Amino acid sequence: MVEQQTHPMRGERIYHQPVMVQEVLELLLTDPDGLYIDGTIGGGGHAAAILERLRDGKLIGFDGDPDAIAACRGAFREELARGSRSRIELVLGSYLLACSREDIYRRLAGQVQGILLDLGVSSHQLDEPSRGFSYRYDAPLDLRFGGTSSDQPPASALLEQLSERELADLFYRYGEERASRRIARAIVEVRRSSPIRSTGQLRAIVERCVHPRQRIDALSRVFQALRIAVNRELEQLEEFLRCMPSLLRPGGRIVVISYHSLEDRIVKRTFRTLAREVQPPLLRILTPKPLRPQQEEIRRNPRSRSAKLRAGERIVV
Repeated sequence: MVEQQTHPMRGERIYHQPVMVQEVLELLLTDPDGLYIDGTIGGGGHAAAILERLRDGKLIGFDGDPDAIAACRGAFREELARGSRSRIELVLGSYLLACSREDIYRRLAGQVQGILLDLGVSSHQLDEPSRGFSYRYDAPLDLRFGGTSSDQPPASALLEQLSERELADLFYRYGEERASRRIARAIVEVRRSSPIRSTGQLRAIVERCVHPRQRIDALSRVFQALRIAVNRELEQLEEFLRCMPSLLRPGGRIVVISYHSLEDRIVKRTFRTLAREVQPPLLRILTPKPLRPQQEEIRRNPRSRSAKLRAGERIVV
């Protein structure tokens, strides 16, 4: 379990331990008076560190999870109380709103000095049993970042609606699970007699399909695949990265922290395209190889061990 961390601005407990904070600050912040986006603000760990370095700048924090926005309203209540003079603004919704919602896009286009995306699932989501993100607890099989307020169907609906082949493809594509066909076949067999609506039901099915030594990895991959599919994580990331150059000012930067190869591959490929394959080039790659957490950070926060950080800078045309 991730150690709790004291909020650097208020001395309060926050629900997620931010990863590679110093690396983020060094690469992201180039103007203390600039406009910044935290596209996945979570409990506000990175945001608090960014605010400490801002002077007259502003940070807009997006998150599709109402729990995250509520946590940040508490953590930043004094700053938010400044009203129009507040250096932080919170938006309930995906970071993709910066590109897809016209009023937000018009406000941000060409004005942003830095963008941070800390992808994946937060510690709070994993450790809160009712959210259904973890196979460690028996809970409703939801997996939506927005919870019951989301417009997307929960993971249990996918298990009911998708064919055996579609389920197998989902587990293999988004989870790289080798037993995907066997697990999909077992799911279809079970749902003929009763719907699969809890994490405990899904866990029991997966455990029957793989060797005991492979169960933990298989469960992690299956739950990851469902979470990615339910929240359309990869599609949203690709769409946002295509739009990102139009948000950044010349010299503005983007920092992305990913936690599995599917995300990292998209970031790497898009950065390379923007830096080498378009004319004129739109991005300068600042991290030829992704940065990884130091061993001391991994010791303090084991969930950081898979993190990869990539950064780029908008080229002055």
